[in-house]
Amino acid sequence: MIVELFGPPGSGKTTLAHALASRLREDGYSAEVIRSYRPAIRSGALDLGALLFVSRIVSATVSTAKVIFFPRNGRSNLSKSLLMLRAMPPKKPIWRARAWQQILKLSHAWDRAKLAHDILIFDEGYVQAVGSLAALNGNADKAVLETMLGDVPVADLTIRVLAPRATVATRLRQRMEREPPAERLFEADFEVNMRSLGVFETISDILAVSGRDVVCAKTSSQRSTMKSTQVVERAIIARYILGTTDGEHRRVEQPSETLGFHGP
Repeated sequence: MIVELFGPPGSGKTTLAHALASRLREDGYSAEVIRSYRPAIRSGALDLGALLFVSRIVSATVSTAKVIFFPRNGRSNLSKSLLMLRAMPPKKPIWRARAWQQILKLSHAWDRAKLAHDILIFDEGYVQAVGSLAALNGNADKAVLETMLGDVPVADLTIRVLAPRATVATRLRQRMEREPPAERLFEADFEVNMRSLGVFETISDILAVSGRDVVCAKTSSQRSTMKSTQVVERAIIARYILGTTDGEHRRVEQPSETLGFHGP
């Protein structure tokens, strides 16, 4: 079963994803968090600067090559990522490179998740990828968003992560303080991340009209996060049991699906 979370940076997606996986494991389910990106964190006053920058590029190049050339769907995943970038290209070249790499890795991880019997939770799935591209592009055209959301693979359950604007702003500033300066070259700036709140609001409206199975989770505080974790866990278990009964999650012998996105 595939569960994906979406929401603006700083909304608490990763925290919620790990809390969900932990509760599910405590209740006897096999659950894992699939993270598409792990930013570096400053370990002290020392900033390695250029060394970190080069290491990030080398690491990204190697991991991307593995995704393209080794898996059986590598070339297909490459095509998917390029089509999405062409539909909503980020403004800066370094943002385009980072987004392309992340979508490529997401496609590879999603293909593997479809063959698993476990509950796999993506803290950044295809809905998040579409929203991130729109924020980095600066033009959240609703028609383009509708087309992209209609063509990307759909999770078994989608979770919208909600946090107040002020809370998101505080979390983003704290994150930036922990990041090495070189790491920020790869990241969207504070203003872009804050504008993404409007992007994900539009996406939520589109999903609601489309009939997508979406559950909202509030993460403004530790208490609200714990309460939301309980509610979302129940929704996941109900969907998982239904899918298992229908045989939907016995997909290990079924062929991998392909993305239907064709661009504008």
